[in-house]
Amino acid sequence: MSFSLPAPRMNRRDGKLPLFFEADSMDGTSGERTHASGSVRLRQGEMRVRADDLVHTQADNTARARGNVRISSNGNLFTGPELTLRLDTLEGNFIRPHFWFARTQAGGQAELVEFLGENRLRAHSTRYSSCTPDDEPDGTPGRPDWELQTSQVDLDFDKSEGEAKNAVIRFMGVPLLAAPSLTFPLDNQRKSGFLPPSFYFDSASGFELSAPYYWNIAPNRDATIAPTVSARRGAGADIEFRYMEAQDTGKLRVFGLPDDKLRGSTRGLIDFVHKGSLGKTDALAQTTYDIKLLRASDDNFWKDFSHIQFSTTPRLYDSHANVETTLNQRYWGLGNSQTTFYGSVQSWQTLRDLAPPSDPTQSNISTPYRREPQMGFRSRSVSDSGVVFGLQGEFNRFGNADPTQVVGNRVNANAIVERPFTLGGINVLPRATLRGVSYDLDKVADGNRRSATIVTPTFSLDSGFSMERATSLFGRDLIQTLEPRVLYVYTPYHRQNDLPLFDSAPRDFNQYAIYTDNAYTGGDRISDANQVTVGVQSRLLDSKTGAEALRLGIAQKVLLADQRINPLDSKPVTQRLSDLLLQASTSVIPNWSVDSTVQYSAQNRQTEQGAMTVRYYPGNWRTVSATYRYRRTASEQVEIGWQWPFAGHTPPLQQVMTQATSPDLLDLNPRRPSAGGACGGTWYTVGRITHSMRDQRIINSLVGVEYDAGCWIGRVVTERVALGTSKANTRVMFQLELLGLSQLALGANPLRVLKQNVPGYRLLRDEGKPLAQPGNTTPYSDE
Repeated sequence: MSFSLPAPRMNRRDGKLPLFFEADSMDGTSGERTHASGSVRLRQGEMRVRADDLVHTQADNTARARGNVRISSNGNLFTGPELTLRLDTLEGNFIRPHFWFARTQAGGQAELVEFLGENRLRAHSTRYSSCTPDDEPDGTPGRPDWELQTSQVDLDFDKSEGEAKNAVIRFMGVPLLAAPSLTFPLDNQRKSGFLPPSFYFDSASGFELSAPYYWNIAPNRDATIAPTVSARRGAGADIEFRYMEAQDTGKLRVFGLPDDKLRGSTRGLIDFVHKGSLGKTDALAQTTYDIKLLRASDDNFWKDFSHIQFSTTPRLYDSHANVETTLNQRYWGLGNSQTTFYGSVQSWQTLRDLAPPSDPTQSNISTPYRREPQMGFRSRSVSDSGVVFGLQGEFNRFGNADPTQVVGNRVNANAIVERPFTLGGINVLPRATLRGVSYDLDKVADGNRRSATIVTPTFSLDSGFSMERATSLFGRDLIQTLEPRVLYVYTPYHRQNDLPLFDSAPRDFNQYAIYTDNAYTGGDRISDANQVTVGVQSRLLDSKTGAEALRLGIAQKVLLADQRINPLDSKPVTQRLSDLLLQASTSVIPNWSVDSTVQYSAQNRQTEQGAMTVRYYPGNWRTVSATYRYRRTASEQVEIGWQWPFAGHTPPLQQVMTQATSPDLLDLNPRRPSAGGACGGTWYTVGRITHSMRDQRIINSLVGVEYDAGCWIGRVVTERVALGTSKANTRVMFQLELLGLSQLALGANPLRVLKQNVPGYRLLRDEGKPLAQPGNTTPYSDE
C-alpha cells in the first residue's frame, strides 16, 4: 500500500556563508578550532543551531553539538542529544532526534538520522504522526492516535523521491496498512501506485470493496484502475483514463461487471468525454469541438448502481458530437460582426423501469428526439449607427427510437433588427423579428401535414429606467434602486397545432421567461401575442462593493387580445391578466439569507407554484437551510440541510490557516506545536432530508457525522435515494483521513456527495494546493 508524504521544503544554501556564534563562553584556536558552551547559538544563512556545547573545526568545517541540540531551517525543526554536521556539504548524523515539518504540520522521532548531502537524508527506526498527545501521568510520552512506523526512510530531494522500508500505519494501536517497501513523491508530482482501499455498504449490492491503482502514464496522461468486489454481485472493475494535450482534453471511464449474480447478466457503463480546439487561441477564427458517449448496458442500471451515476438525468443518457467555428470581426456590409457555424449529431438512451409493480409515471418516459444531424449558423452585426442585425439559420434531421413518433426534417431561419435608444434617462429597445420554419416529414400522425412552411413576424418594444438613493440599514451603507420595466410584444397568429413538437416545450414561469416574446423554447412553436408585460423591482446594493443585499420584484402580463396558441391547454388564453410573478431575496440581515419566488393567480386567488429558501450561517462550518417547494398540481416538498458542530471546540478558520503556514517553529516543542494543534476533538453533524408532504414520506435523505480530532478526520455518512414510489437504495459510507500524509483517506469518499447535496457545506480542512498523488509499492528488498 502506498501514500504521499509532503516533504519539508529544502532550499539551496551556500556552505561558504559566514558563521555567527553566540554563547556564554567561547575559547579555541583562531582559524583551527572554536569551542562554545552555555546557551550556544550558531547561525549560517537560514540555518540555526542551538546546543549546550558546540565545537567547530575549521579544517573540515564540521560542527559537533551536544546537549539539547536544536537545528532549524526553512521552518523545519530537529531536536536531540547529539549532532555532527559538516556545514559545507551537510553530511553528518543526528542521534535520537525529534523532528517537526512545517509543511505537513507533523513530525516524529528516529533512532538515527544520517545527513547524506545537501538534499539527501536517511532516517532509521522512524515514527511519524501529526498527532501531539499529552504526556502520561508518569511523564512518559503519550501514544498518538495514528502513527507511521518504518525501519528506514531515504529522502532524495533532488529526485523528489522517498523510499520507506517495512512501513506500517497504525490507528489507535491497530495496524491498518503495511508494505515491505514503498516509494512516494516529495512534492505535488504524481506517482504510480496503489491508492487506499475504498469500501461501503449498499442495500442492493451488500458490502463492496475497491482497491484502486493509480498509473502515472505521462505528465499529461494518467489512469486509475479499480478492481471491485461486491458481496452480492461479484467481481468487476472501474477504470478511468485522462489525458490533456496542447489543445485537447478528455476522459474515458468504463465500469464493468462480467457476471452480476443478482441479475444473471453482464452489466456495465461507458462514459467518454473529449473537448478540443483548432488554431491559435488569439486567432480571429476559432474552431472548437466536443464529443460525448454515455451508454449503459440495461434499463435497470440506474436503480442498481445509483452511486456511480454519470449524468444529471439518471435515466436519460446523452451522446453527441459537436463542432463550432467562430469568425470574429468580419465585415458583411452591416458593420463589425461575429459569425458562428456549427454542426452536431445527438442521440439518447432512455432507461425504463421494467419492474412489474412500477409506477407508470416512472416507467413511461418519452424518448427524446435524435439529431441526425444538426447544422446551422448565427451572426450578429453592429453598425456604426448602433443598429444591431442578427441572422440565424438551422437544419435538423429528427429521428426517434420509438417507431410511433413523427420523424422528418426541419429548417429554421430567424432575422432580427434592433436599435437601442436613451430618451431622457429611459432606455428603449425596439426590435423587429422574422421567424421562419419549414417541415418535410417522413411520417406524420393522423390529421397532420407532411410539409408546411410558416413565416411569422414579431415586433417588440422594451423600455425601463433606474432611480437610486442612498440609505442605511443594520449599520450598512446601501444604495436603494427602483427599476420599472415595460415590454410590449405583437406576433400574429399562424395555425401550428398540426405540426410536430421535436424540441419545443412551454417556458417555465420565472423572471426571464415573463419578459420573452415567445412562450415556447425550441424551434417548433411561435406563440401569437398582443400583450404588455409590466414589472418593477427594487434592490439594495452595498455602497462599497456593489453586492446585492435585497431584491423585491413583481411582474405581470396583460393580454390585449386572446392568445390562441396556449402552451398549457388546447383552448385559447382569454384571461386578460396573467398570474403574478413575485420575487424576494435578501441577505441584509447578518448571517441570514432568504430567496423566494411565487406564481400567484389573482383571478383564482391561489398559488400555482413557488419556492422559498431560508439559510442561517453564523460562522465557519455552521449552516442550516430550509427549502419549501410547491406546485399545485404536482408536488409539495420540504427540504432541510445542515452542517453544525454539536460537541467539542471549533477552531477559527484564521487560526487553522495560520498554523498551517507558519514559518517560525523555532520555539515550538516538536511534539506539541501549539494548544490548537493537539488532537482535540470536534463532532459535526451534516445532512439533507427531502420530505414529500403530499405523499407523507421521505424521498431522499443524507445524514452523516464527522469527527475532527485535529490530526485525523473520521466520517460516517448514510445516503438513501428513492428509485420510485415503493423502492429506495441505501448506502453507508465510511472514511478516515490521516492528516499529514497528504490526507491519506481510507474507505469510500463521501466528500463529493456532501458538497453536491448539502447547501453551504464546507470541508473541515481546506487545502490551498492540490494534493500529491499516492506513491508506488515495490517488491520487498533484502538490502
